[in-house]
Amino acid sequence: MKPRYLASPVLILALAAPATAQNPPPPAAPAPGAEPAPPPGSAPAGGTPAPSTEPTMPPPSAAPSVTGQPAPPSPPAESAKPGPAPSPTGVSTKWSATLYGFAEVDIMRDSTQSFTDSPGNGLVVRHDGTALTYNNGRTQTTARNSRLGIRLSAPEYKTIKSSGNIELDFMGNQPAVSEASFVNNGTFRIRAAYARLETPYVDVLGGQTYFLFGAGPYFFPLSIWFFGMPNQAFGRTQQFRLSRLIKTPAVNVDIGVSAQRPPQRDAEWPDLQAGIKLGVNAWKGPHTIGSGYPAIDPLTVGVSGSWRHFAVTEWSAAPTMLNRTTGWGVSLDGMIPIVARPNAKDKANALTATGSFVVGHGIGDLMGGLSGGASFPALPPAMPGGASTPFTGNIDPGMVTYDSNGDLHTINWKTFMVGLQYYLPPNGQVTIGANYTQGSSDNITDGLTGSALTSVMKKSQFFELVALGDITPAVRAGLAWQRIEQTRGDDQHPRNNRVELSVYFFF
Repeated sequence: MKPRYLASPVLILALAAPATAQNPPPPAAPAPGAEPAPPPGSAPAGGTPAPSTEPTMPPPSAAPSVTGQPAPPSPPAESAKPGPAPSPTGVSTKWSATLYGFAEVDIMRDSTQSFTDSPGNGLVVRHDGTALTYNNGRTQTTARNSRLGIRLSAPEYKTIKSSGNIELDFMGNQPAVSEASFVNNGTFRIRAAYARLETPYVDVLGGQTYFLFGAGPYFFPLSIWFFGMPNQAFGRTQQFRLSRLIKTPAVNVDIGVSAQRPPQRDAEWPDLQAGIKLGVNAWKGPHTIGSGYPAIDPLTVGVSGSWRHFAVTEWSAAPTMLNRTTGWGVSLDGMIPIVARPNAKDKANALTATGSFVVGHGIGDLMGGLSGGASFPALPPAMPGGASTPFTGNIDPGMVTYDSNGDLHTINWKTFMVGLQYYLPPNGQVTIGANYTQGSSDNITDGLTGSALTSVMKKSQFFELVALGDITPAVRAGLAWQRIEQTRGDDQHPRNNRVELSVYFFF
């Protein structure tokens, strides 16, 4: 059967053959001997991505823990969707619309009471004293990652093709509610909302979709974890993007630049990103993104980068000026079919690797909200107003901070990810995988002493063993064991083990 993919709202920044979407719809039977068509999430000619969902996991949930544990940082509020487009004139073809999505249900058992359904880069609770929340587990069920999207295509006008995408899930922000309401009454959230113009020379995209940084979701690994994984370059936001896909028989080169929502609105400058991706067409193999159906993709490597500006209120009880600094990040990514299988009908014994290496200063928001628990230090009691006024700053936590001398500096991170996915005989309909990620900061504890060291994380490791397979052409199921192990500033090593079962119905 021919796998089809959910459309991906990502325009991956990079060099590659058409990018694959996550969480594709069910497979359809191909013509005899035919290879599967590129999934809707793949980048079409011109390099701009088709709409898609990322692999089954969203950024860290913003909803508060219903049992009192802190939740991962909230994503910024999304803007309202635009009104209807004006009726087209002077064209001869018709508009088209495609409804897509999936229903998902998950059951998970954690060894601690640290997380809600979507851990992201949240902190594992400490095991000090009696540690009630560390020594006792938690079982949760959720359907909040279920998804609904619509792709729209307008008639071609002269040489310009226009399209749009809007995609929603149920992982939106919620007020403090009961446990039952949190689980059963998930709030609609915008995942993707953008318009795209394809011209013979350059493609233009405006709206909310994946970052160019990290080239998501093309390099995402096989997993049933709610993306992003710990230590993974991941996220979606509003942006304006230019891209170009150059196709040759040997390689495809995808180049893109974007200006996206800045790391703080008071910084005045947008976050500037760029990237390139290269796909080797003669070397192909199956590639599963998240919990979706596999596509046949070429060996692909990419590099992407980000430059950002910060303007933070001075470290004072009554700030009168802004202190400024800059941040940057570089992401190197790859997808390599180690045992290639270029035919979608013969995936058995195929082995594919994914990998990523990221280094940067002040990029925590580009890493799925990786703050490490960092916050601004308290004002000294000797400072006027210092004994009674906490300092919060005009920026989300985890990107920059002040040292004890009042000097502003970025928080640095270095991370990497490696993943393997193996397609079992006789037909590759069952896939097993393993993933490992690691992240560390060399300056998150600078200037901290005593109890302040207990609340920050200077290193994080994530392990996953996963199996994913087809029950019917429309239904998939996955089972995984996952561990998060962290090193706090005082060298304590809390860890959480999770066993998760997920079932998906694609349409």
